[in-house]
Amino acid sequence: MIQGRAAVAAIGAAVFVIGTTTTLPMPLFTTYAARDGGGAGGLALAFIAYATTLIVTAPLLGGLSDRIGRRPCVLAALVFAGLATVALALAPGLASLAVARVLQGLAIGLIAGGATAWAADLAGGPEAGRQAARVMALATAGSFGFGGLATLGALWLLGDAEPPITFWLHIAAVALLVPIVARLPDRRPTGLVAWLRLPAFPRGTVASSFGMFAAWGVTGVALTSVPSTLAAAGYPRLGPLALCFMILVGTAAQQVMGRLPAQRLSLIGLPVLLLGAALVILGTLHISLPLLLAGGALVGSAAYGFLFIGALAAASEAAAGEDRARAAAGVFLVAHAGFCIPPLLTGLAVDAFGASAAFGGFWAAMAVLCAALAAVLLRRPR
Repeated sequence: MIQGRAAVAAIGAAVFVIGTTTTLPMPLFTTYAARDGGGAGGLALAFIAYATTLIVTAPLLGGLSDRIGRRPCVLAALVFAGLATVALALAPGLASLAVARVLQGLAIGLIAGGATAWAADLAGGPEAGRQAARVMALATAGSFGFGGLATLGALWLLGDAEPPITFWLHIAAVALLVPIVARLPDRRPTGLVAWLRLPAFPRGTVASSFGMFAAWGVTGVALTSVPSTLAAAGYPRLGPLALCFMILVGTAAQQVMGRLPAQRLSLIGLPVLLLGAALVILGTLHISLPLLLAGGALVGSAAYGFLFIGALAAASEAAAGEDRARAAAGVFLVAHAGFCIPPLLTGLAVDAFGASAAFGGFWAAMAVLCAALAAVLLRRPR
């Protein structure tokens, strides 16, 4: 059996490979949409299958590792991640993208609750929890930034042939990790827990939670309608480049964020998010890489840094004991709703009314929402 730091590293590698599958095909989203004639709305519909799957399955998957063990959940997540890449490698298109996004949602849902706990169980020592959290945070953040950049680099260096070599490398990594993870000891909890773990919204956390609705609404639109619009204008690689930069800056901001109070984090994040969204929209409409990169940096910092940490901190501070997990689940439920609704509505609006009108309406709606959330946060005592 693999023990100690080697076991924690193996779990971190599994989380990295599972997370990578969610952004690995990102540079090809617009190619799939153009090939199948789905437009921005069709791409958004296929894209949000991931978040929809997480929303529907979260109450069941959240506590599954406490009932059946950590190892079966991580192994199943690896298999789902590999199958998602296989689907896109064998039959690239919007239909396969929708199937892949469902499999990716299941994979992330399976590791969300148990991977860090398993790593902490196997790390040992007084710093086990902190060590496991650091490794899992690095693996998760690194995977989201790595997948899209790897495929984008492969397409630039090796040409546009599909599937890109990164898909086969990802499948090989899954095949390598499955037997390694299967050899890890699983100190399964002995107590029974409820099958369903419903999310909760402690008093005073609704405004910060809905800050994540706005944050992931903007990132969802940036991942769907922005690349579609740029591809239609003849710049299919510009969108993925800006998105990879957004994710990398956002994850970096998440790692260096100071110990600001939760309320202040959310209040700072809301205007930064709006400014970043405005720059991304202007950069998209005027085909300006500097504006896209500047806007992506602000959106990434606000969404993955200020608002994400602010929402989780507020939930953690307002809840106690086991309720903290349910409060965190409430944050993720609202966030994934933001990942679904604004991208779909904006994508349909781009197809129906054009990019300028759709993006203008989207930004106006986000401005109203952010202003209302800021007003609620300012009324609460600090």
